Amino acid sequence: MKRRLALTLGLTSVGVLIAATPAQANTDAWRECSAVYLTPTSGLVVGAVGGGNENIKNSTTLTDVNLSVKDTRADSHHVAIRLVTRRSNGTDHYWSWHSVYSGSGTHDSWLTTATDSGGIKLVWREIAVFEGDSKVGYCYTTPQDT
Repeated sequence: MKRRLALTLGLTSVGVLIAATPAQANTDAWRECSAVYLTPTSGLVVGAVGGGNENIKNSTTLTDVNLSVKDTRADSHHVAIRLVTRRSNGTDHYWSWHSVYSGSGTHDSWLTTATDSGGIKLVWREIAVFEGDSKVGYCYTTPQDT
C-alpha cells in the first residue's frame, strides 16, 4: 500500500510540474485593420483589409509570422502588408512589403519569421493601398508586447 501511495504521489507531482511549466512559444491573437483612403466621388472607402499573428520565441525572434491582405475595391490600386517591430532602443524596424496586384476580391497570405539582434519589444502590421509607389491609404494593427 505504501509503495502504491508513493508512486501515485510521485506521478501527481510530475503532472503538476508539467502543468506549471511555461509554454515555449507565446501565440498572439489575430489582429487586423482596414486601410482607408479618400476618393473624390465616394468619399472615404476601404481599399484593403489585412492582419496576422505570430509566435514569440524570445526577445529577438518571432516564428510563424502570419501576414494576410485582401484587396476590397475595384480601383486600379494594389494592396500590401508588412510587419513592423519596435527594437529595445525604441527605433522601429519596417520589414519588406508583401503585395497583391490581382485586383478586387483577391487576397494572399505569407508565413515567415523575424529575427532582430536589436530586440523585439512590440510587433504590429501595416496594411496599405498603393497608387504606383505612393501610399494612398493605410492602417496599423494594434501593437502587441512581446
